[in-house]
Amino acid sequence: MQFRQTVTRITAGIASVLCLVLMAACAMAGSPQRTVLKVVPYPDIPGSFDSMLAIVEKGFEKKNPDIDLVLVPASVHNVYELPFLREVLTNSTEQGGAHIVETDTIMMGDLALEGIIRPQTFTSEDWHPLIVKGTTVNGVRYGVPHWLCGNFLISRDQFLTQSQGVKDLNNRIRTIKPKGPWLAGNYAGTSYLVLYYTQAWGEDRPRYNDLLPAITGSVVPSSARNVAAASNLCIEDGKNPCVDGTYYNDFTPIFERTVKGDYAALQGFSESMWYMMQYGAKPEEWHISPLPIGDTTRNVILGDAYIARKDLDPATATAAEKFYSYMMEDATYQAIIFSGGQPGQKVPRYLAPARLNIFSLPDLKNDVYYQRVFAAMTSTGGTNYPNLYVPDNRDRIYEQVMPYLNGAKTKGPRRSMMQHHMKRTNQKTK
Repeated sequence: MQFRQTVTRITAGIASVLCLVLMAACAMAGSPQRTVLKVVPYPDIPGSFDSMLAIVEKGFEKKNPDIDLVLVPASVHNVYELPFLREVLTNSTEQGGAHIVETDTIMMGDLALEGIIRPQTFTSEDWHPLIVKGTTVNGVRYGVPHWLCGNFLISRDQFLTQSQGVKDLNNRIRTIKPKGPWLAGNYAGTSYLVLYYTQAWGEDRPRYNDLLPAITGSVVPSSARNVAAASNLCIEDGKNPCVDGTYYNDFTPIFERTVKGDYAALQGFSESMWYMMQYGAKPEEWHISPLPIGDTTRNVILGDAYIARKDLDPATATAAEKFYSYMMEDATYQAIIFSGGQPGQKVPRYLAPARLNIFSLPDLKNDVYYQRVFAAMTSTGGTNYPNLYVPDNRDRIYEQVMPYLNGAKTKGPRRSMMQHHMKRTNQKTK
């Protein structure tokens, strides 16, 4: 009797343990596995990059707890190199690959033609029409636009930002500042010089909407000479720091010296203002216009867009759509744009959103400089930068245009605005 009771107790105990194990297994089976989504964000933004990562990851996962968003940092050098983009968009995500990469539209078309990235179905009604065009290849859109970018003239003097072409710019800038140097820029960087030349080529042909011949064709001497005319406005004591590599190695004096008044203006992107603010610039005092670097002045737009690998499985493709949706929300743009200072500070990064309605949010609408950015970005007669064959022609164009500027090719890695600024800042804090 005692033996049977003991056996009964043991059997009951085993049954209880088995029940607990089965309950745990059932609970695990009932909990859906989180979908992992790996994204490489565009790395060159003003202000703290880490704060932007935290905003995106925490905000997205709060709204989408079934998705594990993994943000993978990359260097600016890498996102402008096709071999890196090919590798990250084809390698397994367990071996350095990612599902989505945010990169410049000039890098996108070649990947589309190679069949590496997938067409995009996510859309927004208020994207800038030129960035939509810039993310489209052969009638198919391959990118989800995020930020806008363009070459701009930034000056305290509105008279200067009303220049119509580089010759008019030369006359006006010498009127308001009789003695040079006048205009700061960076021609020593390969990507910068190619962008300047492409813009000059398009401004020399204001009726052309397709600027691809500027990339694939031979360098046109008249357009190269227009770029040279703009670069000569940086000559100082017989030297040109905008061409000889001085500002390639340390770009931040452009911001510092322009704010100080050594230069009447600078060539830059909308977010240049964030860097200028580090040296005391008050945004409301500054004007901005498309860069007059050709025979006319013309708005030419490119930007950053999300591209996705071709082989997304259905669950990851759904997660990607949710990610695009979150990044396009008013609140997400607002949070990223105004987190450019220390924690608790509301400092604009002055990035230009691809969604034009974001410029109408109260904080941007009440910002004079942001409204001037909007006017410059949406000025009439604009077009988009080519999104095909830029990487393969970049060095050739650089080497053919640079002699017009009396310069030689600068050796070293491609650098970005953020890299230059952070180098200078780090040196000051040591």
